[in-house]
Amino acid sequence: MVERRLGRGLDFFLTNAPEEAAPAPAQEGGSPTTAAAGTPAAAASDGISEIDLKLLVPNPDQPRRDFHEKEIQELAASIRSSGLLQPILARRRGDSYQIIAGERRWRAAKSIGLERVPVVVRELSDDQVAVAGLVENLHREDLNPVEKARAFRKIQDLTKCGTDEVARKVGLDRSTVTNFMRLLELPAEVLAHVSRGTLTMGHARALLGIVGSDAQKKAAEEVIRGQLSVRQVEALVQSLKDGVEPPRVDEAGKPKKRTPPREAWVKECEDNLRDQLQAAVSVKYGRKKAKIVIETNGREEFEKLYGRLLGEQGA
Repeated sequence: MVERRLGRGLDFFLTNAPEEAAPAPAQEGGSPTTAAAGTPAAAASDGISEIDLKLLVPNPDQPRRDFHEKEIQELAASIRSSGLLQPILARRRGDSYQIIAGERRWRAAKSIGLERVPVVVRELSDDQVAVAGLVENLHREDLNPVEKARAFRKIQDLTKCGTDEVARKVGLDRSTVTNFMRLLELPAEVLAHVSRGTLTMGHARALLGIVGSDAQKKAAEEVIRGQLSVRQVEALVQSLKDGVEPPRVDEAGKPKKRTPPREAWVKECEDNLRDQLQAAVSVKYGRKKAKIVIETNGREEFEKLYGRLLGEQGA
């Protein structure tokens, strides 16, 4: 597996933030990636330092809590064959270095017994560290739309900036960030469906066109039950806006045929037959075809009704 590169947003932390003084340089004759024995870190000419793996410690406030072992193993195999292509971002904390971005790489390198890894050391505030962790995770493919939306909102809260600035920090278009953050206007029940994948982001964006959380929840249930496409949801939303009865679907998700209103005389025929036969009767009348359905409970009731019909026929 090719290691995922960090998102463009982390360039802000890798290039713009003030850099700490480089750790102790390698002894004369040492290569940029190899330090002399006993030195905890070696500085490279491009601002990347080779630091003892044991000096790196995870960030306790890392936004990602679950690290899948399979992913770590795949990344470790990539590092073993091609080396660590992306340096870890860290800040100095006493005699150690706290990982800001790259804990997966650190875990993978540790699993294959590497002693040193390339690290970019930056002096960042707690808020900047939190933003950097969010930025890295935002560029992972396994985050669902709601997780991304909440991450964007948290970055906005931490940095006290507008949507334009959030988009710049994460390296995405403003419209993309705005579309994600708008999802948070939906009720929690609908967001739960988006998180589970029973509703897509396209469905959720269409549901935003419905006014009122109760109406949004009801529409979401209809979408899931009928397995509606995004286009069908958009049509549903438009029908609600126009005050038209929305299209109905059956349990299989197929559109239900609309039944035209019955004429008064058909309903009267049905009532008369029900009173005369003392049974449940339904009358369906069409221009080309008509049908009378009589329901009975059990054989005894059926035979009584059958005799009653024969007696009426012979009268």
